[in-house]
Amino acid sequence: MENITVKIDKINDISESYRQFYKDTSDSTGTILVHHGKAKYPGKYVKDYSEIKLYEKTPEAEKILKEKAAEIFKKYNLNSLLAVHNIGTIYKNDPILFLAVEAKDRETGFKGMRELLEFIKSEKFLGLEEIK
Repeated sequence: MENITVKIDKINDISESYRQFYKDTSDSTGTILVHHGKAKYPGKYVKDYSEIKLYEKTPEAEKILKEKAAEIFKKYNLNSLLAVHNIGTIYKNDPILFLAVEAKDRETGFKGMRELLEFIKSEKFLGLEEIK
């Protein structure tokens, strides 16, 4: 069975998300990669922003992300994959994205993580607006 968790939701506790992810690791796991994207300051579009709005550009955003995650999971034969993207209003240093990939080796882990990260950062189905 595929061990894939994908959510577009408020991120409350990244450390708890990682603990849950780690407790179910497989004996065949050689690599666990984690990406914690956060709201950097100054901003990407508005240098001196006061807040950031994270939003879904389409009602199918979570479905699109789940489908891509499943494709990457199979393509790289990953053991598990977790993707949680924050939504709503956030502030500097708040988490935007938490990804974790469990793989049999570094090469497939890094490739899978990178492909999923670039897909998410394309901003085709999720948007980011920095507010002055």
